[in-house]
Amino acid sequence: MTSQAMRLLAPAGWAADYVGIPFVDGGRDRSGLDCWGLVRLVYAEVLGIDLPSHGEVSAHDMARVTPLIREGSACAPWLPVAVVAHPFDVLVMRGRPLHVGVMVDHRHVLHVEASTASVIVAIDNPQVRWRRLSLHRHEALA
Repeated sequence: MTSQAMRLLAPAGWAADYVGIPFVDGGRDRSGLDCWGLVRLVYAEVLGIDLPSHGEVSAHDMARVTPLIREGSACAPWLPVAVVAHPFDVLVMRGRPLHVGVMVDHRHVLHVEASTASVIVAIDNPQVRWRRLSLHRHEALA
């Protein structure tokens, strides 16, 4: 097994590289990210999957982007996840606007929002638990 493969399998091994990146509305690089920018950066850097930028969509208008993921198979390349989350699944959460994060493992999500830099939190954390709406897996990971 390659060192990169071992790192991807280590709990939160890849995710630690993304903790602490500041929130920037419309941000799409390590100098600052919004929630979709974080998902996009992780997918590009870790998985080699390019997701659309939706750069014209600010975090305050994310309601236009998250339905694309939330609709699941009706909107390729996202497939709904019914049972257990896997690393790199996208968690759609309630919020104003809707919010997305990347699953680190079946119990933790990496996300960023205006109130904090990017963090890893347990999905049963009171600040996240009530917000969970749906999970989606990119078809390249299915």
